[in-house]
Amino acid sequence: MGCGGEFALGALHATAGLDLKPRERLAMALAAAGHHSAGVSTPFSYVTARKGSS
Repeated sequence: MGCGGEFALGALHATAGLDLKPRERLAMALAAAGHHSAGVSTPFSYVTARKGSS
């Protein structure tokens, strides 16, 4: 995690009880990190992994 990690984790915690898809929560967390940290900005790249992948 980088300089915006704590902001992103806070946003993930705050949205845990909401009925949002994981990708929506991630986008909100990245937006929060970008808003509060000068070292975080768009564009963001998303990487997915299949379950059970090593």
